[in-house]
Amino acid sequence: MATAENIEAALKEAERVCKKQKICADKTAKSIDKLAETLLAAALDLPDHVIGREATNELSLNNAQDLLKDLTESTKDLHSAVNKLGKAVDKTFVQDICAAIRPVEFDQPTLNKVIAEHFYQQGNFRVGDTFVREAGIPNGGALKKPYIAMHSVLKEVLGHNLQPALHWTEEHKEDLRASNGSAAVSSFEFRLHRLQFLHTLQTAGPSKALAYARAHFAGFQETEMGEIQRLMGCLCFVKRPGSSPYSDLMSPAQWNEVAREFARQCCGLLGQACESPLLVAVAAGSIALPTLLKLATVMAGQNQDFQTCTQLPVELELGSEFVFHSVFACPVSREQSTPENPPMLLPCGHVLCKQSLQKIAKSPVRSFKCPYCPVEATLNSCRAVFFPDAQ
Repeated sequence: MATAENIEAALKEAERVCKKQKICADKTAKSIDKLAETLLAAALDLPDHVIGREATNELSLNNAQDLLKDLTESTKDLHSAVNKLGKAVDKTFVQDICAAIRPVEFDQPTLNKVIAEHFYQQGNFRVGDTFVREAGIPNGGALKKPYIAMHSVLKEVLGHNLQPALHWTEEHKEDLRASNGSAAVSSFEFRLHRLQFLHTLQTAGPSKALAYARAHFAGFQETEMGEIQRLMGCLCFVKRPGSSPYSDLMSPAQWNEVAREFARQCCGLLGQACESPLLVAVAAGSIALPTLLKLATVMAGQNQDFQTCTQLPVELELGSEFVFHSVFACPVSREQSTPENPPMLLPCGHVLCKQSLQKIAKSPVRSFKCPYCPVEATLNSCRAVFFPDAQ
C-alpha cells in the first residue's frame, strides 16, 4: 500500500541515486583522465637500461590498478543505491493490479456517453469529437453544444470579462431559480456584480466604479447590504491599497472562484455535477485500489475467491472530498440504512441499523450487549438517528 511515508522514502532513495550517479560520473571521468596520463607518461618514459624500464612500467601498472580499483568501488556504490531504489519502488508501488480487477458488465453505450461528456466538460473538444466519431455515439453535437457555450464564457471570465457571464445568468435566471432557489441565484449574480465593481475600481477609477454600483447594487440591498458597505469602503483606499482593510476583496483568486461557481451553475442546469463523474470514479478507485489489492491477497491466502465476492468485508475510507450526501452503513450487516431500516443509537453511543438490532435483541424488552462494547441495552432504549442532507 502506497503511503505518504513510503513515497517519501522512495523519493529520498531516488535523490540518493542521483547524487551517487553524479559522484560516480565525476570520479570515472577523473580516473580515466589520470589513467590516460599515466599510460601516456609510461609510453614516453623509455629509459636506456632494461631494469629502469621495468621499474617504470611496474609503477605505471600499480597506478593504473589503483585507478581501476577506485572506478570499481564507485560503480559498486552506484549499483547498490540503484538496487535500494528498486526495492523501495517495488515496496511502495504495486505494478500488477489485475488481482483487484473483477468482471463487471457495463452498458457500453451509456459508458461511451459518460466518457464523451467527460472530454467535453473538461474542454477537450478535439479528443471528444474523435471519441464520439470512433465510438459511434449518436447526437454527439448535442452533447458538445452546451459545453462549448460554458467554456466560451469561462474563457472570458478568466480573461477578466464578466459581461458574458452576467448575460448568461440573466438569460437562464428562471431555470437557475427552479434548480437552486431564488436566494442562491441572487447570491451568485451579486458575486458577479461585486467582482465587476472591483475590476472597474482597479481599471477605471472610483467614479466609474461608483456609477456601476448605483446601476446594479440597488436590487441586492435587502440581502447583501453588509457586503455592499464593504465594497463602498474600498473607494476610500484606492490610493492606499496596502493599508486597506478590504484587501481580501482584491485577491486575484476571486476570478478563479467565480469561474468555478459559474461552471457549477452551468453543469447544474445540464443535470451534471461540477466534477466529472468519470474523473471522480477514477480518483476514488485509485484511493481504494491498495485496500482491494491487500484484500485480494489475504483472501487468496485463505483459499477464498475475490472475484466472486459480492460484499466487501472491509470499509473503504475515501475521505471527506468524496462525501456528497449523508449515508450510514451498518457495521454489523454492512448494508446502507434506508427509511425502513434507519440507524439506531444505543445508550453506549454506538450506532447500528434497526434490523440488525432486532436480530440481536429478538424482543423489544430483552437485554443484549452491544456488539462493540459490554454495555447492555434493550431495543426500547435505542433511538433513531437522522442525518441531514448535505448541501
